[in-house]
Amino acid sequence: EMRDHMLRNREKLAASMHKQSNSDEFDFIAEHRGMFSLLGLTREQVEKLKDDHGIYIIDDSRVNIAGVPEDNTDALAEALIGVTR
Repeated sequence: EMRDHMLRNREKLAASMHKQSNSDEFDFIAEHRGMFSLLGLTREQVEKLKDDHGIYIIDDSRVNIAGVPEDNTDALAEALIGVTR
């Protein structure tokens, strides 16, 4: 059940990122497996997520996919795109 939850989260987050950015830059999220994904953000971008959006991820931009609310991937995608543009 948890594995299916993480797969759904990955697919939803990747789809939200694709839709909002009109780019396939983050499609890799859906292809990864496991609890974590390394997003490739800079330390400054991670700090901006923390300061501006209250999103806490590890400084190397590793995100816990299992902890992403399945019904709120659009908000996370919007914040991630905001710090990368």
